[in-house]
Parts: sequence; structure tokens; C-alpha cells
Amino acid sequence: MDAGPASPAPAPVSALSQRRLRRQAVALIIAGLVLAGAAGMSLFNAGNGTEWVSWSVMFVALFATFPLLLGLRSSTPAVTIVQPKADGDGKDALLHQLGTALHDGVVIICDEHVRYTNPAATALLGLQPGQCASDGLLQALPVAETNPGDVSTTQSLLLRADGQSFRAELALQRVQYQGAVCRLVVVRDLSELESGRTALATSNAELQAMAGRLFSVQEDERRSISRDLHDDIGQAITAMKLAACAARDEEDTPRRQEDIDQIIELADSTVTKLRNLSMLLRPPQLDALGLEAALRWQAGMLFRATPVELLLHVDTLSHRPSNEVEQACFRIAQESLTNALRHARASQVSLLLRDGGDGELHLQVIDDGEGFDLAAPRGLGMIVMRERAQSAGGSLHIETAPGEGTCINLRLPCSSAAC
Repeated sequence: MDAGPASPAPAPVSALSQRRLRRQAVALIIAGLVLAGAAGMSLFNAGNGTEWVSWSVMFVALFATFPLLLGLRSSTPAVTIVQPKADGDGKDALLHQLGTALHDGVVIICDEHVRYTNPAATALLGLQPGQCASDGLLQALPVAETNPGDVSTTQSLLLRADGQSFRAELALQRVQYQGAVCRLVVVRDLSELESGRTALATSNAELQAMAGRLFSVQEDERRSISRDLHDDIGQAITAMKLAACAARDEEDTPRRQEDIDQIIELADSTVTKLRNLSMLLRPPQLDALGLEAALRWQAGMLFRATPVELLLHVDTLSHRPSNEVEQACFRIAQESLTNALRHARASQVSLLLRDGGDGELHLQVIDDGEGFDLAAPRGLGMIVMRERAQSAGGSLHIETAPGEGTCINLRLPCSSAAC
């Protein structure tokens, strides 16, 4: 047989509501007593046969007031008051949720023993609740105890769970945890920050070195162009002028013809030298025919008089890259081929150009030469190549080792007008 639905739990009543009920009960008692008194006076003065009415009113007033008097004298309130209870498990659950969401390690230490660790601290230090805190962590904590609420910070070398050391920043604070005074330690791993600083410092050093040598390289290039213009082009033009003056004053027809032929020959050689100089600065094939033709021409010119075998795999691109991508790709290929001839002592060099298939242009230059150590100080050419790739939005990756040859991989993005 069912017992029926359980009665609902009494709702909590505040102290203000309890005081309001007491005031209402007092008011009713006073009204009842006044009514009973009035009925008694009426009964005392009555004599006209209405005594039964007064007796009835007095008894009703007293009957209604008597339970209220008993309720006021009772120490137990008529309405049950439910007091909320402190829930320690809820605080621990909240601490666990917060600790799980943090990327920094959180450790609570009491009497040199670990009372709590979040997942990040467990992964970093390998500590578990209940075990003794590691000596490295205890020694790294500030010597002077902090006041409650104050936070002290320091940096120190700690050991990971795998035994590797790492630099960490520690924040210490005294807290109350599970009824005891404990030390709350927040551990922040600075390894990635330190590696980022090192990489940034290396990049800054490379940029400073490049900026320091860029001016001298530009001056050397300008000096070379000036020398070519003065020694070759200038002398050829001077020779043409002298031959023209001699032909103008020459009365002998055969000798005049020789002077004119000499002028024509000097003009042809001068035009050839100017064309070579212009191609050195920027090949016209790059503008007129595109990247593929310019790379074939450049590779052919560089390897024309060398015994090094050249393997060309230049695919026809589906679309023409932008001017910035074309120029970066051409200059990096030019520098890579030149380095292979001058420094690698290679017997075979291959150049590959193709669509990457993922919206990228892929250039690869491979040689079977001596290779080099990537960790060793690098020349300006490598730095300039990397800077060219990054300025065009691409990336340059070099694979090499002493005696293993060199492989240069260049990937450049394609703009809306590119492949």
C-alpha cells in the first residue's frame, strides 16, 4: 500500500517574516481582549433581557484569543526555519574546476607535503597529493614567509617529471585550505618564452648583420656597374668617336670604309655589353616571357662554361605569378645556383619549378656538393634569400649537412592574379 506523496519540505523563513507574524498575533490578542472587555461591561449594565448576547460575545473573544497567547509563550516557532549548511565539497569542486582550466601549475603545500595539484602541475613536476614536495620546488620558494593575502614571486630552475630542467616563475601565497594554513604555489613554465626570446635575439642579430653589410654590398654592386660602364662602355664609345673623326677627315675611300666598319663593330659590342649589364640587373625575359623562361635562361648562362651537370625540371605554370612572387623566386633561384657553383663543389645540380597543388609555388634546388653546417655562422646570401621569401609571404627551408649536399625548398603564395 502506497504511503502517498511525500509532504513538501518547509520553506525557509527569514527573521523579518517571523517578526511580522508575531506583531500580527499581538494585534489580534489585543483586539480579542478589548472585545471581551466590552462584552463584560455590557453584561454588567444589562437588564433588558439581552444578557445572552453579551455572554456569547465574551466567550467567543476569549476562545479566539487563548490559542494566540499559548503560541506567543511557546519557544518553538510555528513555522520551521531551514538554515543553509556550508558545503566544503563544493569548494573543493570549484578549486578543481579552476585548476583544470589553468595552463599554469597550481600546488598547495602544507607541512612540506602536497595537498593539491592541478593537471598542469602534475604534468610539469610529477607531483601527486599526499607525497612530499620535491626539494627543488621547496628550495626555490622564497625564504621569507608571506603575510596572508600577500604574493611573492621569484624565478628558478625546476625539474620536470621526465628529469629535464626548465626555468619557471613561481608565485607564493599563504592560504587557508581544509582547515590548515598552507602555501599556494603557482608555477609558470618559461621555456617557450625563453626559446622565443632566443629566436628573436638571433633574428635581430641576423638583421643587424644584414643591415650592417647591406650598405657595403650595395656600394660594391654600384662600384662594379660603374667600372663596367667606364672601362667597357666608356672606352668603346670613345673608340667610336675617334674612328668617326678619322673617317670624317679621311680622303682615302678604302681607309674611310675601314674606319666605318670599325665604328659598326664597336657599336655592336657596346650594345651586347649593355644588354648583358641590363640582364644582370633584371632579365627582360622575366617581364616579357615570364618566370619559366627567365629561369631557363639564367641557368643556361650560369652553367654554360662549367663541367657541372644541370638538370632542369621547369613546368609550365597554370597562371602567371605576381611581379613580387616572380622576382623573389628568380632571385632566390639565381642565388642558389650561384652558391652551388661557387661553394658546393658539386658535380650535379637540379632545379625544379612547379605548382604546389595547394595554392603555392614550389621551387627546389638540389646539389650533391659538400654541404655545410646550418648551426655555423651563415653568409649574407642565405639571410637575404630568407628575407626575400618572407617579404613575398613565403617560406624558405634548407636541408643540408657536411658531406650530404644541399636541398633548398622555397614555397611562395599565389595572389588572386597568380597560380
